[in-house]
Amino acid sequence: MATKKNSSYQYLVMISQLGISVIVPIGLMFLLGKGLDYFFHTGNIGVIICAILGVMAGLRNLYVIPLRLNEKAQKNTQKNNEDEEDKKDENK
Repeated sequence: MATKKNSSYQYLVMISQLGISVIVPIGLMFLLGKGLDYFFHTGNIGVIICAILGVMAGLRNLYVIPLRLNEKAQKNTQKNNEDEEDKKDENK
């Protein structure tokens, strides 16, 4: 079993991963919007549109990543339960 210290680090890593996966798409799309505005001389329309798309991508990541982590945890739990059942059967 994982110690409490390792568990704390796992939560810290998960929260950091979520934060980075939200901030990066917003920042990249903002920069892309600035570049498009500079290239096409469109004022701030490109920044606004790209920032909205970046926020949408970040929120999608905020939804999808915990789902994947939950699926992975369920598979690990199921595998551990199967391993324990196999050990019980071997001991009989």
